[in-house]
Amino acid sequence: MAVDGLFLSSVTAELSPWVGSRVDRVYQPDKDTIILHLRRGRETKRLLMSAHAEYCRLHFTDANPPNPPQPPLFCMVLRKHVQGGLLTAIQQVGLERVIELHFSSTDEVGRSVQRILVVEIMGKHSNIILLEPGGTIIDALRRYTHAVSRYREVLPGRPYVPPPPQGKRDPRSLDPEEFSRIIFQGSWEKSLKSLLVKSLDGIGLQTAVEILHRAGLSPDTTAEVCGEHEIARLWQALQEVLVSVQPSNWQPTVVRNRDRTAVAFAAFNLLQFGDLAREFFPSPSQACEVFYEEKRRENLFIGRRRSLSGLIERELRRCLKKEALQAETVAAAAGAEQWRLYGELIAANMYRLKKGMDSFTAENFYDPGVPELTIELDPSLTPAENAERYFSRYHKVKNAALQAALQLEQTREEMAYLNSVAQALEMAETLEDLEEIGQELVRAGYLPPEEKDKKPSGKTKEKERAGLSRPLQLLSGDGFTILVGKNNRQNDYLSLKLAKGEDIWLHAKDVPGSHVLIRTRGRPVPDRTLEEAAGLAAYFSRARQAKRVAVDYTLAKYVRKPPGARPGMVIYDHHHTVYVAPISPSMLTAASTGSGAEITGRPTTR
Repeated sequence: MAVDGLFLSSVTAELSPWVGSRVDRVYQPDKDTIILHLRRGRETKRLLMSAHAEYCRLHFTDANPPNPPQPPLFCMVLRKHVQGGLLTAIQQVGLERVIELHFSSTDEVGRSVQRILVVEIMGKHSNIILLEPGGTIIDALRRYTHAVSRYREVLPGRPYVPPPPQGKRDPRSLDPEEFSRIIFQGSWEKSLKSLLVKSLDGIGLQTAVEILHRAGLSPDTTAEVCGEHEIARLWQALQEVLVSVQPSNWQPTVVRNRDRTAVAFAAFNLLQFGDLAREFFPSPSQACEVFYEEKRRENLFIGRRRSLSGLIERELRRCLKKEALQAETVAAAAGAEQWRLYGELIAANMYRLKKGMDSFTAENFYDPGVPELTIELDPSLTPAENAERYFSRYHKVKNAALQAALQLEQTREEMAYLNSVAQALEMAETLEDLEEIGQELVRAGYLPPEEKDKKPSGKTKEKERAGLSRPLQLLSGDGFTILVGKNNRQNDYLSLKLAKGEDIWLHAKDVPGSHVLIRTRGRPVPDRTLEEAAGLAAYFSRARQAKRVAVDYTLAKYVRKPPGARPGMVIYDHHHTVYVAPISPSMLTAASTGSGAEITGRPTTR
């Protein structure tokens, strides 16, 4: 949902006790966000203002984003005019999404000056503008001319023009008769929710739906089906909502979906969402921050995963092209023996040949049937030179095939590695998971390092190791700890660092997937625990959609990493294979699948 004017009225009320506080610091962590550090006695608060098209808002924040080393221009302007000053007033323009912060500070010669910071929270048109008391623009977060907006220019030195008026009525100033006229004079074909949003100041779509829900009306109800009874209920519901945004009646709420994702927030309890879970907060700012921070991380997660998945797909396409060319070169070696045979036959029949001949026929005594072969010759070369030409062609193709065979093996190993990264991306659940995969791709050379990481120090590497997220930890039905690696870094850590020799190690056979470990602590492992761990290995693999998956298991002491192997790549032996149905972690205690064991002994690479 977007912040509406009614929610901003509650935030304004929350900010009002901080009138008289001093601005200790101003910084701009990104291109859309300004943070003011306010101090009141020994207490400090951070006030966040965002002009982001999707996350535009104003509230107190507990977050402390990093301060960029080089402040942007608008940040430096605010430091000059606002930092060190007193916050003298906070005003909302009606119930519009426009908040004015008034400051009193001193200029370079010690004279008292007044400044106004206007925060316009209007989606893609959001802006933060610094004004002189007379309304002249000092500067703005976003500058634009009439080429962008015919209505107004936002440039230093120009007069400030407020956003265009919407012609809406302030619902706090209405009486029942005026409210009834607004409803009945509206378009009868339009839904009541549209009429409320279009006619009443500060009422967003979600608030309009809440009012209708409290009135017992459908959001799609039209004015033409309403009588005095429906209008009276609608008026009563509007008054309930207006009262609920007063500080004494706050009930800041974040509504969560079945999967625990945040779907809405408000300064009051949102009854329209029925039995969905709700989380209540002490202040509107905290509810707003939790909602938008989760949405920001969710969108960052989606964008980051899409970016990394696109990189892996491009690299896999490149490898597929390389594989086809290298396989073609290897296949060409099968015809290389023909060139060696021609050279041998020319050398054996040298006494019959002379320069100028363009071909000759000889018996192929290398073939038991001794068939005759006609061999082409270059008339400009001697017989010895023709033989050398065929031998040279043979060695060239043979050497190219040997080199291509080595490259083909490397390409297929790279493809296996990229597929394992793709599988890890599918399993990633948090930004931290994606960050680990990104760091792995940086070390593997698929991504350029960030500037600060180009020359990692020993402390940086130690911090990176300490920041490694832990593998997924589960408990089997028999009480055994089962660990599941979620990416290649975790797989290496689990298999090569955490694992003890008598622990049981599992992996889906011949497909990319997670390393799974049963911590035995010297105890015999029941069949049910083994089957549950195998089901998890199947679930966290590329074969997740199959009904039955082959899973190899062995003691951890038989798992090792070849020198120079890529992250997550191991070899193992002394293993057995079970066939199980994939089970998700939520099914763990109920999982009980039959298995048939196939004993094998060859080492297998992932």
